[in-house]
Amino acid sequence: MSQVETTQTTIDKMKWYLAIALVIAGVAANLYFVDQYPTIVRVLMVIGGVIVGAVIGYSTPRGKGFAKFVKNANIERQKIVWPTKNETLHTTLIVLGMVIVFGLFLFLVDTLFSNLVEYFFE
Repeated sequence: MSQVETTQTTIDKMKWYLAIALVIAGVAANLYFVDQYPTIVRVLMVIGGVIVGAVIGYSTPRGKGFAKFVKNANIERQKIVWPTKNETLHTTLIVLGMVIVFGLFLFLVDTLFSNLVEYFFE
């Protein structure tokens, strides 16, 4: 590995450490100033830490790769075909009916075995 690549990798690592430190600092500020500032100010501290940390993290190659992954995941999410209301209702009723049937079956089997054990060991 050349000196330029090592320096670039070190700079990227330092950016990641700084980004993580900013997010932690925002959360810590929220907890530390709980009695001194109103909730909206503390929420803005957290949001500010996350946004600045995300911008710094995005400036690295790994951050750009993660952003591309999130974009591709969103494209795939949009391809999902959700069931209609009727399909959901019918599937729910079928599952509920099967749960009741199997519950009754297990109740009957349990009662049968309980009576058999009671009959043989009394």
